[in-house]
Amino acid sequence: GRQNPELSFTMVKTVLPPRLLAAAPLLAGLASALPPPVHVPDLLSRRGEDDGLLSTSAGPPQGWWGNDQDRSPELDDVTSSTFEQVLDHFSKEDGVTFGQRYFTSDRYVSEGGTGEDAVNFLCVGGEGPSLDASVLVNSVHCTGDMVELAKLLHEEHGWDVRMYALEHRYYGESIPSPKKGEGGLRSPKEGGDGPDGGDKKGDADFAHLSSRQAVLDIVNFVTSTDPHNRWVAFGGSYPGMLSAWSHLLHPSRIYAAVSSSSPLQVTLDFGRYNDRVASDLADEDVGGSGECLAVVQGGHAQVAAALEADGKKSDPGSDSKSKSPKGGEVGLDKVAEMFDVCGGADTLRVERNRQIFAGWGLLRIPAQGNDPSCDGKVCNIEKLCGEIIHLKKTNGKDGKERSDMEVLSEVRRMQSDDEGTSGGWMARQCQNVGWDDFVSYYSTPTRWNANDRSWQYQTCNEFGFYQTCEVDSSCPYAKGYHGIDMDLELCQRLFGIDPDEVRRRVDGTLTYYGGGGPLPSGGPP
Repeated sequence: GRQNPELSFTMVKTVLPPRLLAAAPLLAGLASALPPPVHVPDLLSRRGEDDGLLSTSAGPPQGWWGNDQDRSPELDDVTSSTFEQVLDHFSKEDGVTFGQRYFTSDRYVSEGGTGEDAVNFLCVGGEGPSLDASVLVNSVHCTGDMVELAKLLHEEHGWDVRMYALEHRYYGESIPSPKKGEGGLRSPKEGGDGPDGGDKKGDADFAHLSSRQAVLDIVNFVTSTDPHNRWVAFGGSYPGMLSAWSHLLHPSRIYAAVSSSSPLQVTLDFGRYNDRVASDLADEDVGGSGECLAVVQGGHAQVAAALEADGKKSDPGSDSKSKSPKGGEVGLDKVAEMFDVCGGADTLRVERNRQIFAGWGLLRIPAQGNDPSCDGKVCNIEKLCGEIIHLKKTNGKDGKERSDMEVLSEVRRMQSDDEGTSGGWMARQCQNVGWDDFVSYYSTPTRWNANDRSWQYQTCNEFGFYQTCEVDSSCPYAKGYHGIDMDLELCQRLFGIDPDEVRRRVDGTLTYYGGGGPLPSGGPP
């Protein structure tokens, strides 16, 4: 296929013993980089009518992508269990634990147990979909490298490979107790996290959610489960960071690590992510073209011009709705209508709303997943750019050539139609670009946003990785409409972490794991 081979910016060298390197070509299939960038209208359209509070007794909370749905017969050999994990590895004397879910399969273990050539493969969980049994069969987590490598080693080299998958703390069903004082999720009645706040710090909800705790979760799990045979950790994106760090800091416990598309160089402002999205739109190897990129950039520039023109025509205190566009201009009412903006032009007259609308992308660009086998009309770069070029080269219903903005409007509606065909969340709904609604989505724990909230907290507490669209960038969206200030405001409003503290914590993470270069084995300073 013509799948985008990488949307990664820092790769860790694969650390494998020589006999495992015989299957190294299988390891190139996973390139997830980070969670796909948030497209706010899609996110908010998932809320639906069920905004019930998160309960650990309820079904598994759904993550940003939802659960894996493959129900292969091979799932029969996958078992689900719970490991009593230490809640705080840096203060073990309190004795508090929580149930951490894991999966295991002996599919590639010979009858009668493991032989001399035996190894344990561990799929490291992270911020993606909540794990289920398909994680060890066919899923976005570790199928493309770990499961296929286990099969090859067993069938062609006679190795016994026992496979495991460990869910990340505070994701899926591995959520610490919500009881007050035990470092789990706090009930909103005990103090809220949203813009109205409470008298408690917002990040108390996630008192023990960090990559440092997660690395020690891995070490404790493997040591307790099988201290005799070797362990190889696998992961892509953030789980790849964890797999690399677990080997780097604890080589006596994690014999080797496969870390795919892992942005180990933690950074607050990750603007180059969108620079890469722009280059993908122009990349002929994945179905893009320079013409496609030009239309996407031109459409966003035209929308930005309409937003700016509307602002200039509205004097302070005047009724901006009374102002009519001059000849040749596209008014804000027309822009709102073209893109089905909830609340119409008035919504776009609020600064943060217009920034979300234009600076975070008028449409979804599937640069990261870019599935060459997807079924939708505009579901990968090749199909997306194909439709963009086709629409640009043909006249609209009025017989006139479409503007770049009109092309993007029609493509956006195609994406909605794709969602409607597949039963997706955003089908046939107006686009909600409300900043306050976006903040509200993350403010209260529900079964819909549990994984999203956890990852949002980790970005504020440890990583940053904010995918901005600045004026001096190559970002294909409206340049200057997504600054780092928006993401830092979220951290302040949701978790009470002020901008300077976010910067300090991100710098601290980079230093803890080795800064600009890898640490020598044995641990952080």
